[in-house]
Amino acid sequence: MTSRRVFVGAAAGLAIGGPSMAAGSEYWPAGNDWAGPAPGGSGLDQQRLAAGIDAAMAERSSSVVVLHKGRLAAERYAPGVKDPSLQEIASAAKSMVSVLVGIAIDQGRIKSVEQSAADFIPAWRDKPQAAITIRHMLSMTSGQNFRGLALRGVAGDQFGINAAAPQAVPPGTLWAYDTATFHLLYHLIERAVGEPFEVFAGRNLLGPLGMKDTTWLTNVGQGPGGPVTNYYSARSSARDLARFGLFAQRGGRWAGRQIVSAAYLKAATSPSQALNPAYGYLWWENARPGRGAGVGAGGAEGAGYRFEGSPRDTFAAMGAGGQVVMVVPSLELVVVRQGQNPASAASLPRLLAAVCGAVRS
Repeated sequence: MTSRRVFVGAAAGLAIGGPSMAAGSEYWPAGNDWAGPAPGGSGLDQQRLAAGIDAAMAERSSSVVVLHKGRLAAERYAPGVKDPSLQEIASAAKSMVSVLVGIAIDQGRIKSVEQSAADFIPAWRDKPQAAITIRHMLSMTSGQNFRGLALRGVAGDQFGINAAAPQAVPPGTLWAYDTATFHLLYHLIERAVGEPFEVFAGRNLLGPLGMKDTTWLTNVGQGPGGPVTNYYSARSSARDLARFGLFAQRGGRWAGRQIVSAAYLKAATSPSQALNPAYGYLWWENARPGRGAGVGAGGAEGAGYRFEGSPRDTFAAMGAGGQVVMVVPSLELVVVRQGQNPASAASLPRLLAAVCGAVRS
């Protein structure tokens, strides 16, 4: 059994006041307080919603949070788990890093996604890797030979090790899920903005969104000049992930402020290339069929839609073990799931389809 089901609203005594709560305006959470359905009903079939969450919890979920129109429609935790419970989100952090690239572009720290990554990775200059653009890194088409590289617990300098990987094929000619090259983006952002990655991320994304329960997963390695920071992922609470999903659902806005340009976020959450149309800029897409990254991304290999049974505008941040933030702009839905790897690769699409099917208005 799961420990609780929470449908939170004004009757629960939460502090939900503020200008954003005016009738007809968008709802945004105040602090860690979330309003439940607006007066007049949730717009969701509660029985269908509960059945979908029941099924997800039975497949080793530790938390499921559903937002509809920004409001908390459902929140469920497994026994012994409560908010805020931080869990590693694995590759779902890729989507956060994608947004930070967009912010750096907005600020003029990066020229565009077409800028050569070698401008920030000296080891790639005057080599075949000089043809790799930031777009190639974001879309998993860099062509790097990343096999054999350690993805966790690197004792040395992650930046130097990954930058030294040989080029396997010309960039833009092969789609391959490449976490080692992704790790370079942490360092690239840091070099582009001229300050520690965590500081930039905190001031420009986590802080504005109120993601106070998210921390970056790192370790200390030894580089030629001394200790260095190696980056891997993040730990987040379910509600923090819901904030991130709401921000993405609303085109990169938060409470009246444009955090990242709408144009960048639209490009990031749309098919980025023809090699795998199910992938954007470190986001997974449902607009066109494509292939997954295997077990590590929660999707099976082979052609197909990432979220069969859900609207085509669906996109998601996805990580190993079924850590996921699923966003459906057309239905104003955000669905967060954390936990252990579900028994079936179809578990996440089924959860989202069930929630989508519960929408009445």
